[in-house]
Amino acid sequence: MSETLLVLAESAVHDDAARCGAAAGYRIVRGNPAQCRSDWLRATAVVVDGAALEVLAQVRPPARPGVVVAAGVGADPALWRAGLSVGAQGGYVLPDDEAALVAALSGLRRPRRSAAAVVALVGGHGGVGVSTFAAVLARTASPSETGVLLLDVAPGGAGLDLLLGAEDLPGLRWSDITGETGSIQGQALSAALPRVGDRLRILTQRRDDGGPLSAETVLAVVDAARSDGGLVIADLGRASDPAAAGVLDSADLIAVLTGASVPGVSATRKLLARIGIRSEMRLVVRLPAPGGLAAEQVAQAVGVPLVAALRSRSALARTSEEGGIRAVPRSPEVRAATAVLVALDALRGGRR
Repeated sequence: MSETLLVLAESAVHDDAARCGAAAGYRIVRGNPAQCRSDWLRATAVVVDGAALEVLAQVRPPARPGVVVAAGVGADPALWRAGLSVGAQGGYVLPDDEAALVAALSGLRRPRRSAAAVVALVGGHGGVGVSTFAAVLARTASPSETGVLLLDVAPGGAGLDLLLGAEDLPGLRWSDITGETGSIQGQALSAALPRVGDRLRILTQRRDDGGPLSAETVLAVVDAARSDGGLVIADLGRASDPAAAGVLDSADLIAVLTGASVPGVSATRKLLARIGIRSEMRLVVRLPAPGGLAAEQVAQAVGVPLVAALRSRSALARTSEEGGIRAVPRSPEVRAATAVLVALDALRGGRR
């Protein structure tokens, strides 16, 4: 994967910083500080100026290493203090400090520990079984991961805890967490959530909770979980609210589920027109196909690479009512879940 430098700066500082980044071997990405979450999470290093710091103070992106502040000659000294709010590792006056910035950026290219992977699951239309697949994916991943966090972000869903037979387990639910505390600690969060087995934790709504989740709360939880390692799996349903949009920007892989039918393809195309097709997207096609469409034909019509064809199995529905969904070896759903995890590894360059 290429090393990228995200530059959040106005023209004069941007040009100097970009030149330094190119000299250090980076691919330059210019960003908008108000809408930079995806690039902020993925860039190898970030350069910010004073104007960007003011915006970032409001946006409150997650803490990350590799951030430096750049400014023109005569910058207000308060700028360097403001840089501490985003964890800046140094400040440079350009163009005077170009050589020093090149050296600093070159040092930041050294390998660093990757944040936890995030997989988002989206339904191209109703009835495609996103929540069921999310539960299977979590069950399939948990034996090989240091930990898995399964998030129920779909408004109005039946509840992932019900599918896993975990509705009576003690622990926090969404209504117990406030995103106004942007400093949620990953380990403390993990310890407070309902635990299914040794390595799977879940976060869902209570039965009597209603309405959409706060985007600020959801993203605070995702960021805390990313810092704690393991794997984050988020069921977004139809991805129709700001919380889902924020998770999509955080995701390393977005699995879109659709049925193998003409109406299913049409509905999925409409959803993708709304949320945008992204390079991190992969398609899971649920079979059988009433009209004989092949999974490859569905993927071609939707415009998203196929990762798995998933044949429905009536026995899976029964298990959710008989103690909770399990990952049955060699079953169609586990094979599909494994294909998604392999694709995740490929997108992350084998860093998990």
